[in-house]
Amino acid sequence: MDKLDHILVPLDGSELSEKALAAAYTLAGMSNAEITLLRVLRPVEEVIKIDEQHAIYVDQQIEFKTRRAKKYLKAIRNHAEKRSFKINIVVEMGDAAEIIINFARKNSIDLIVMSTHGRSGLKRWVYGSVAGKILSGAYNPVLLIRSYPEKEGEE
Repeated sequence: MDKLDHILVPLDGSELSEKALAAAYTLAGMSNAEITLLRVLRPVEEVIKIDEQHAIYVDQQIEFKTRRAKKYLKAIRNHAEKRSFKINIVVEMGDAAEIIINFARKNSIDLIVMSTHGRSGLKRWVYGSVAGKILSGAYNPVLLIRSYPEKEGEE
C-alpha cells in the first residue's frame, strides 16, 4: 500500500467506536484520503406490538433506524466539517463483520480503522468479536484502536 486513498471507519453508535475517528482523521489529513463512515444496523425481524390497535411494522422500524443512523453519521461528519478531506456516510443492515468486510472489498478501501471494545472472557465468547472477525476475514489492512484504558500492571 503506497498511498491511502480511501479509509473505512465502522461505527456502532457508541463513544467507544468513535475513538477510531482521531486516528482516521489524522491519516486522511496526511494522505488526503477520503473517509467513509459506516454504520451497520442489526436486521429487524419482528413486529413490535404496543397494544391491539398499534404495532410498529418491520419496514417502519427499518426506516426509523436508518433515519436515526444517518442523523448520527451526519452529526459526526458535521463535527469534522473543517477537515480538508471528503467524508461519506453509509448505513447498511446485516451482520456487522460481514457487511464491513464486503463493503471494504467492493469499494476499494485501503485501510479499515476501528476501535476495539475490550471485551474478554465470557462476554467475548457470547457476543463474538467484530474486530476479530474482521481481522481474520478482511483482505484489507486493519488498524485497531484501543478504546479502553490499559489495566494497571498490563504489559
